[in-house]
Amino acid sequence: MLGRTDAEAICAALEAAWNAGDGAAFAANFAEDADFVNVLGHHARGRAEIAVGHQGIFEGVYKGSRNRLQVEDLRSLGGSLSLMHVAAALEVPEGPMAGTHRALMSVVVDDAGTAPRIVALHNTFVRDMPGGRPN
Repeated sequence: MLGRTDAEAICAALEAAWNAGDGAAFAANFAEDADFVNVLGHHARGRAEIAVGHQGIFEGVYKGSRNRLQVEDLRSLGGSLSLMHVAAALEVPEGPMAGTHRALMSVVVDDAGTAPRIVALHNTFVRDMPGGRPN
């Protein structure tokens, strides 16, 4: 199972790459054949597509943004796979997405190789619900 220290290291690497606006460094945390579903439901397949897509948003809608990531929980899925939920707080300085945005990521990590790699990540905006939280 992925340890808490490794989970936090993955988040720190993702955060540093995001805050540097570096799509290749962001994608380096993913397995070559990883899946990434963004907050709008776009499905990127593979490290190369994840890198290109993130570089595009770093130069576009999220230019100059800062992201803070925190591991909320971590559990084994059996074998070399672990699931972590990661809270994100994104500050966007200008443009159509200006402001603060919260998200929650479901991240599956495989730590069977020489270094743990994300094999699947699904990112979802967190919005307040009228009348409170759903059950």
